[in-house]
Amino acid sequence: MKTVVSLFSGCGGFDLGFKEEGFDLIYACDSDPAAVDCYSRNVDPRVFIRDVTSDAFHRDIASIGNCDIILGGFPCQGFSKAGPKNERDKRNSLYIEMKNAVSILRPHIFIAENVDGISQNFNGSYLKRIVEDFKQINYRVEYRILDAISFGLPQHRRRVFFVGIKQSAYKKFSWPAPTHFLRRRNGEFKLPETPPLEQESLRQLEISAKVPPQKVLTIKDALGDLLRLDESIPGHKVTNAWPQKYEFIFRAIKEGQKLCNVRHASTSVYTWQIPEVFGEVSEREQSILETIGKNRRHKKYGNIPNGNPLSIEDIAHLSKLNNIETEIETLLSKGYIKLKNDKYDLKGAMFCSGLFKRPNWDEPSPTVLTNFHNPRYFLHPIQNRPFSLRECARLQGFLDTFIFTDDHNTVDLVSAYRLVGNAVPPPVSRLFANAASEFTCAKRR
Repeated sequence: MKTVVSLFSGCGGFDLGFKEEGFDLIYACDSDPAAVDCYSRNVDPRVFIRDVTSDAFHRDIASIGNCDIILGGFPCQGFSKAGPKNERDKRNSLYIEMKNAVSILRPHIFIAENVDGISQNFNGSYLKRIVEDFKQINYRVEYRILDAISFGLPQHRRRVFFVGIKQSAYKKFSWPAPTHFLRRRNGEFKLPETPPLEQESLRQLEISAKVPPQKVLTIKDALGDLLRLDESIPGHKVTNAWPQKYEFIFRAIKEGQKLCNVRHASTSVYTWQIPEVFGEVSEREQSILETIGKNRRHKKYGNIPNGNPLSIEDIAHLSKLNNIETEIETLLSKGYIKLKNDKYDLKGAMFCSGLFKRPNWDEPSPTVLTNFHNPRYFLHPIQNRPFSLRECARLQGFLDTFIFTDDHNTVDLVSAYRLVGNAVPPPVSRLFANAASEFTCAKRR
């Protein structure tokens, strides 16, 4: 039987597809006890709590002997676009432990996953370093940025996948071919033109099989039967741990909108439009706020990418209001604006991507993240609550039989959301398992 060793295994999303395709998961490990608990209950009991830098892990790898495949979703916090980008983050180099395991176990192939930020941040230097480091141990590495939406997931989820094959192998890896129309979101960079392009693969699929690419799935497709929270459905619950005042925000934000002061668009709801939470403003004060919002990104006022503060003279001129000093001081005291280099800019909901984002019901979900339990970041499209744990799991392609947390185990609800958000979608894993099968029949060298 084809054998798999899994590092940084999380709850087992990456491994599940390989198990379903007949691979033997002989060893898995993660440093997170919640992940190991979840994996042991749903995937395989041969999983261990291990820090990959520890002596215990090194002894484990030495005792295995060899394997056919190594999987690993090495930690990505230093590369993530959602968090601070820290080139010196120690977790950025944990792939070295994976390289060492590959060097010892000599699998036919290894497959790793990371956030797509690794291709953009620090000028892509880590991509080059990873390729070169594995080349030193005689593995040739390819990588692609794939979006789960083009493989039948109801979710935009761009991730970098690395495939390493022994340099002595004569076969090339056949990357999974997309089956659904690829849709690029506003502001999203174009996928690298490494053949075969996802769009080209779709065209070839249509020509060769005479099967048109399928339409992408939507949130409604995945969650239409889960509108009401129901304890009889495993994990179909939310934390209910948000302030009462959030209810006013929920009611103000419609489908496709978010709380965002710094983007002047129909998709933005402004804090001053919710006085029950953020405080009343007068008509003159609102005019000043809207004037700043409409003009702060004009290049004539500066070159700051996210927007420029405006002088009180510019604000008065643009708003056609006189004697605005009193209103400016009041807005400062209310926390609606801030002083920056003797000029004024909006304050609050300052993330360009916004807060309390409510996606459209008839569109795919944004990337499921570890913070989906908190409505401050994401709201259900048509319910005034965050997505439930089960809804997040569905968007990630987990079956309802995969139990993250219940009354009989120790994984708390917030930890379970984190496990879901960090997982590789099992449907994507199955595609890689199929592609990897052809490399596990060759004689070991």
